[in-house]
Amino acid sequence: MSEEDRGKSAAKTGNALRAVAVLSGAGFTMAAAVAIGALAGRWLDQRLGTEPWLLIIGFLLGTVAGFIQMARIVAVAGKK
Repeated sequence: MSEEDRGKSAAKTGNALRAVAVLSGAGFTMAAAVAIGALAGRWLDQRLGTEPWLLIIGFLLGTVAGFIQMARIVAVAGKK
């Protein structure tokens, strides 16, 4: 294997590792969005006495926000 081939192989490996790192963060992003939405809804429910409705709404909004952000992350990772 020539030096040029080794350089190209190392560059491909580096790009693949960067993509894996970015995509692995997508799962954490999804979990954080859902957790933040649910916790905010629960907190509001306790303050306003509307249990469990704001918890459910917060969970759903967090899920939607997580999917939107995950789609953005995947789109950026796909361009690299």
